[in-house]
Amino acid sequence: MFEGIEIEEGVSLAPFTTFKIGGPAKYFFRAKTRKDLEAVLREASKNNIPIFILGGGSNILIHDKGFDGLAIKMELNDISIKDTSLVAGAGVLLNAAIMRAVKEGLSGLEFATGIPAKVGGAVWANLGSRGSDMSKVVASVIATDMQGNERVFSHADCKFEYRHTIFKDEPWVIIEAKFNLHPRSTQELRQAMVDLAKLKKEEQDVGEDTAGCAFRNPHDHEHAAAKLIDDLGLKGFAIGGAQVSEKHANFILNKGGATADDVVQLISYIKQQVRDKKGVQLMEEIEYVGF
Repeated sequence: MFEGIEIEEGVSLAPFTTFKIGGPAKYFFRAKTRKDLEAVLREASKNNIPIFILGGGSNILIHDKGFDGLAIKMELNDISIKDTSLVAGAGVLLNAAIMRAVKEGLSGLEFATGIPAKVGGAVWANLGSRGSDMSKVVASVIATDMQGNERVFSHADCKFEYRHTIFKDEPWVIIEAKFNLHPRSTQELRQAMVDLAKLKKEEQDVGEDTAGCAFRNPHDHEHAAAKLIDDLGLKGFAIGGAQVSEKHANFILNKGGATADDVVQLISYIKQQVRDKKGVQLMEEIEYVGF
């Protein structure tokens, strides 16, 4: 099994997440090339080993016992630009892609300034912020199945919905994405990024150990999840080392030594309070790994 493939065992996943929570992966692999990625996927499939694709580590909560399978850390880091299109590997930091686009005077990705995600994860989850999301800029995606067969997905093929794509439902692993951008002056783009970063710092817990928004905004309610939680006076409420942010009510913070169980209990409590007192059923935006 995994013969000729450089696999690590028992690697703690917590340091690779923005929550800094979670146990070890049974197997751990750094995917630096398409060939290596596809080889390890074939081996995992042949041996019925579950896989987990690790991007920037945001918006995930890993079980305290870890992941009993193969965690693949994406390190496909190529970026190229042709005309007004940017192509980036799944392992490219989203902020690196934004900076490259800005340098070339291309606009469209700057809405995601400061979000600690990678391109693959951002597309997979249809990441969004400030009224925009990946569906507005993704032109196409190249992904591979578990046998190493690549396929090009058009924008329509990706089936973009609110925080959802086809890649959450079917066993395809994103290799790279192509973004259609549009020209704008570099000076204007840089100023927009400065303004967004300042706003983010004012409204969110920049630098804290958090997975980002814990809950999706409910479509069938006039208020966002953060306001529903804030209205119930839950800012600052804590269970163990997990605490509702005092700055942004839809953020849960690891205030030091928080366990995944602390976070799960806090999420459950918030959902129960909002359901009972506001009549709204919140759904997690955080993805659970190893549960």
